[in-house]
Amino acid sequence: MQKIFIVLAIFGLGFASANLRSEMDELIEYLKMEEVREIYDWWITHDANVGEIYAFLQTAEANEAWVIITTGNPDLKEISDWALERGVELREYLNRIATVLGLTPLQPRALKNSAARSWATMMEEIRAVQDLDGAKARAAEFIADPTSEFGELHRMIAAEHHSIHTTFEDPAVRRVSNQLRAFGVDVDGFVERIYDWFGWDHSEH
Repeated sequence: MQKIFIVLAIFGLGFASANLRSEMDELIEYLKMEEVREIYDWWITHDANVGEIYAFLQTAEANEAWVIITTGNPDLKEISDWALERGVELREYLNRIATVLGLTPLQPRALKNSAARSWATMMEEIRAVQDLDGAKARAAEFIADPTSEFGELHRMIAAEHHSIHTTFEDPAVRRVSNQLRAFGVDVDGFVERIYDWFGWDHSEH
């Protein structure tokens, strides 16, 4: 499900630019992905709770939800095709971030310490090294630029609210979301931030 979060995070930033690839690369720099990977690696090997979530994210069940999100919606596929015509494969960027976060199958890891700390604490550490405010501010500049291709991308995604909502109501996606809630992952808080960014009606999620 963290993979799903990654999809939402990328769309939620509303990346925009007259040059889709260069602006996406610029905004990803704000996310400090190599530093994030170091933090994530430490928690995976030292914390039982994070290790359990990490293992779940690599199951066939979680992968099924990831495939539904990234390829199962024809409206989102149309947007992906639009980006591809401009030299950007959105799935490539999403998979790159997923790999950095350890969300694609890697070698099994042995826990060095079974004393669990919380996923939320790990996320606080990750947010501390990232410049999310800078990324959002830069993205807002792109969105405000009428010549920006990323601004157009943001508007295209925002217009597909109902279609995207339907995708996230898919039973396979909901099962993964519910399991992550049981693990203590703040699924609902993340979704609320995405809805706020696009100005969507909260009553529909």
